Amino acid sequence: MADQITFINVRAVWLRLPLAVLAAAALYGAWYGVRWCVGSTMAEWAQDLETAESATRLAPADPQSYLKVARLRRVSFEPEELPDALRRYEQAAALAPNDYLIWMEMGRALGAAGDTEGGVRALRRAAELAPHYAQPRWHLGNALLRAGRMDEAFAELRRAAEADPALLAQVFNLAWQVYDQNMQQVVGAIGSTPLARSQLTLVLVGRKQLDDALAVWSSMSAEEKRLYPGAGETLIRALYGQGQHQTALRALGEQGVEGIAAEKMANGGFESDIGPAGAQLFQWQVAGLPPGAGVAIDSRAAHAGQRSLRVSFNAPSQIDFNSVSQLIVVQPSTRYRLTFFARTEELKSAATLYTTVLDGSAGGVALGSSAPVASGTHDWQPATIEFTTGPRTQSVVVRLSRVGCADGVCPIFGKIWYDDFDLQRAAGNAR
Repeated sequence: MADQITFINVRAVWLRLPLAVLAAAALYGAWYGVRWCVGSTMAEWAQDLETAESATRLAPADPQSYLKVARLRRVSFEPEELPDALRRYEQAAALAPNDYLIWMEMGRALGAAGDTEGGVRALRRAAELAPHYAQPRWHLGNALLRAGRMDEAFAELRRAAEADPALLAQVFNLAWQVYDQNMQQVVGAIGSTPLARSQLTLVLVGRKQLDDALAVWSSMSAEEKRLYPGAGETLIRALYGQGQHQTALRALGEQGVEGIAAEKMANGGFESDIGPAGAQLFQWQVAGLPPGAGVAIDSRAAHAGQRSLRVSFNAPSQIDFNSVSQLIVVQPSTRYRLTFFARTEELKSAATLYTTVLDGSAGGVALGSSAPVASGTHDWQPATIEFTTGPRTQSVVVRLSRVGCADGVCPIFGKIWYDDFDLQRAAGNAR
């Protein structure tokens, strides 16, 4: 082993010099690294210009320190600070030429300083560096708008919205203002993708421009509509709420909803469950049940099929009842016949239930009604209501209601079952 060991004599000056150089280089590197870390940390947490400027002196090659100074000078709202902010942005970009965030902020600062074209160039560079990010393209689009380059602007804004769909509503608002509410130009500006049109539908519904919303929604194919059912549902509910029931039903059919059709009672035999009030349009609604009344689907009693609707009462004092209803789309100036069956069990009251047909418009008048169900216990009994719709009638409401009490105090006890509601056109001309 002794012949493999080499001894270095460091007593000679010429042998000690390289070791000294290496030690000095190591110390300098360590000092430089410490300064960089301290400067970078100061820049990250700096809240004032003095601290941020100190960070640039400690870490002169750190782009983040210059970026922090630029940000602080830019947000000072002092006009004289803007040129220095731009100089610091340029220093940061020179040190980190592939950092899109620096180019994006510099582009916005240039635009604020009045250099529109310089801002566009910087923002375009940011978009090139981060082609799939929304914010660079969003700011580039806005800069191009300010430069009057509309086609380029909306091309970038569309790309921004594709990356972040939450921006679509803002793109629409910009197009709405730029093109002075010209719907054809607005649609061209935001794009014709299914996502864009579905979002435009939502925006138009929010603005209560239902005709325009319906036109945009109708331009989509059935497959495209199925991709974004939320927009269609929002539109349908808005049409329904505005009394445009025929249009709402047609749009609902385009959604692929089954079991609902014009001039037909939906779930007339109660073979399907009844959802929460308002959850299903053009179907049975149960809402506003008074104390002492209950409504349920009963699988132990049926006129035909397997189930029926049971309404039960245990009310020792006066209660009103208008809780069960269904809206059906019909044709104007047309004669109809509504049939159904009812049975009772130990029904006790001087004021029971009857079935009424109302015009579907707000505050609609009664078009026809049945006789009240008889008190006591009775097996299934048929009932018929014939009525004629008005010249402007779009829909009717079939409702179970309680007869008014002569003396104003009418307790009610017992049960009523309903089944097999059916609506048909009646023979004869409308009167």
